[in-house]
This record gives sequence, C-alpha cells and structure tokens, in this order.
Amino acid sequence: MENNIIHSAEEVKAHLKENPDEGRKHLQQMAIKYGITPKLKHSALLLNLDYTKTSEEAKKEALRLEMLKLVDQLVSDYKENAKKEEFQKLQKARQRLANGLLEKPLPNAMVFTCRGIKKTFKKSNFTLGPIKLTLRQGEITGVVGENGNGKTTLFRIVAGELKEDTGDLSYPFLQKDISKGLDWVNIKNQISYVPQELPRWYGSLKDNIKYEAALHGILGPKNEEETQFIIQRLGLEEHLGKTWSELSGGFKLRFSLARAMVWKPKLLIIDEPLANLDVKTQLVILKDLQDMARSLRYPMAMMISSQHLHEIEAISDKILFLKNGSVSFYDFTENLGNARHANTFELDCEENLKAIKQIMSEIPNSKVYYNGIHFVINTPLHITYKELLLHLLKKEVGIEYFRDTSRSVKGLFDLE
Repeated sequence: MENNIIHSAEEVKAHLKENPDEGRKHLQQMAIKYGITPKLKHSALLLNLDYTKTSEEAKKEALRLEMLKLVDQLVSDYKENAKKEEFQKLQKARQRLANGLLEKPLPNAMVFTCRGIKKTFKKSNFTLGPIKLTLRQGEITGVVGENGNGKTTLFRIVAGELKEDTGDLSYPFLQKDISKGLDWVNIKNQISYVPQELPRWYGSLKDNIKYEAALHGILGPKNEEETQFIIQRLGLEEHLGKTWSELSGGFKLRFSLARAMVWKPKLLIIDEPLANLDVKTQLVILKDLQDMARSLRYPMAMMISSQHLHEIEAISDKILFLKNGSVSFYDFTENLGNARHANTFELDCEENLKAIKQIMSEIPNSKVYYNGIHFVINTPLHITYKELLLHLLKKEVGIEYFRDTSRSVKGLFDLE
C-alpha cells in the first residue's frame, strides 16, 4: 500500500507541474483515498475550491505550490499512521469511499411526485400551493424564496410530518404497491429530514449515529462499518470526543447529516444548511452534499433550501421558487433566465448612482438602481456583459465588483 501512495504522489506532482487544473483534481482523489488526518483532506478540498475561484495567475501559482507541498504532507502522514490499529480499522471505509466516488450513479428513479397539493393556515391566512413537483434519485432540487413563503411547510409535507389539505402525493421508488394507500411507516423510514433548528443531542456523538443506524436495521459489525464510513466521509474523527454544546454550528450540521445519512435514505431534505456557516465551511458542506447525491454507490434525491442563492444554484439540478406560497418558477437550473426580457448585472464601483445613471443613459432602454448592496443595471438582451464592461471601462469607471445575473435565481426576486 505504501508503494501505491508513493506512485500516486509522483503522478499528482507530474500533473500539477504540467497541467495544474487537472492536477488539483488528482490531488483531491489522492487525499480521499490515502488521507488519514482530516485536516489534510480538508486542505485538499479547500485548495481545489480556491484554485477554481481565482483568475489571478500569481495566486494560482501560489496555490499550485501549496498543493505540491500538500502531496508530500499526505505521504508523510500516511507513513507515520499506516501501521496504527485505528488506521487499519478505517481502511475499509476509506476504500469504499474511493470506490464509491468512481462508480456511476444508479438510474435516476422517481422518488417523489406530487400534483395540486395545498395547505392553508387559517390563523395567518397563508396558503401554500398548488404545488407540482418531482424528485428523482441523484438530483438536487434547490428551493428558494423569501422567508415566510412556504419552504418549510413544503418540506414537512414531503417528509410526511404535515398533512396536506388537498392534492396527490406518491413515492414510486419508496413504495411500489399503493393499492392500499400510502404506507407512511415504510415511506418515512426511507426519508431523512434535517430541520433548520437542529435539536440538541445528548450522550456520545458516535453512539447517536450508531443508534440511528440500528433503528433502520443496520446491526452488528455492519453498524460499526457504516458508522465509521460516514464519520470518515464527513471528517468528524477529531470531534467525536466533544459534547454537543462544544461543537461549532458547522460541525453540529455535519453530525446531523451523519446521523441522517448513515442508513442511506432514499430522500434527504435539508432546511437552510448554510445558515450561520463561514464561507469555506459552506463550500465544504455543499461539495459533500453534491458528492453524496450524485457520486456514491447509493445516490439519493435531495431537497435543499437556502438564502445563499449563488451557492445553492451552483449545486442544484432544478430550482423551485416560491412566492406568496405559489410556484413562481420550477425548472432545470440551466433554464433560469430563458424567459427574461432584459439582461441584469450587479456592479460595485467608485462612482455614485447619479454618475452611473448618466453613463448608462448612452445605452438606450437601460435602467440603473441601487438595491442596498450593489448597483443593478438592466440592459436590452442584445447588450452582453462584454459590451457593458467595455462601455464602463471606456468611461473609466473604477470597477470593484461585477457579476452577470441574467441567468441567476436572483432574477426571480423583486429586488428594486
């Protein structure tokens, strides 16, 4: 095995020197397969993410050098720990992880579908619906909308925690025979729901995960194996000795995900997983969720809500936008903006609103306003981001931030 990691390290270094964009991917695979210390595995993921998000050549070179250094650290760490008993215990879990990420996902079977579901709350005079929705294995559906527009209500209905007033629900992949109606005991036994407000755990964190696996029929040596696998997958080894109150918000979420996923649910529903997390932790959690939904041996359907629009849009196959309880948009993420009548851009610069309006007056039918954070520029469809940037640069606008949001979920909100 030691010869294998040395050979892998040589290959990764060669890729990093010849083609860093490919090398970073090989480094992450090496860290997943051979990494022992969680900090080193997380470093590989974060370096990978940082590299993809920068366009500055100097910063890319600095990150490449850090990645080369990390290769040597992974080899050294492996040699130091490979003979320890705990490593031998975890090796099976790591091998399953490495194999699982390379396997093709199962066909995306239909896990859930609904039509015309509605729920009314008389006291608040709020109605959710009608909702038409399909959730498939291996797909992530992002649910967005302002607070109070029905996201949590929808999640609770799909999870079987709240009864709809009208409409039809079915779970084709979870229950084949519906001649006698929905078998909620069987259906809910295949769904994990992680609410925004995480309940406190008591006792050993690992025992809680093992207990959840046991509740779903995973017993004996298999229970220990599955528990160790999910602990390894989510990088929780160093925190097993802590109490619930000693964990940060990010690790409370990871432990909740571990408990929710140790028994391989067919459907995972997560309400606001990115709330109160720092930027790097958000990226790690999102990458973990994306890998679990699409790349493991047991792909699952996922529903995720978030106010972090760009992040949730980046990992979602479909977007469901709720406005006043009704579906304002539901389609594949790639179709966002297809029905738009203008292009939309966000801008931060040294000039004030009056000056930007004057500059944009030279482009007919353009519009500028300030949304409290950025200037927002609307232009006719034939004005692309390149043409707008050229226009702004010719006017010597000191651009500090620029983003084309024409095909973003942000366009679904009325932000003016």
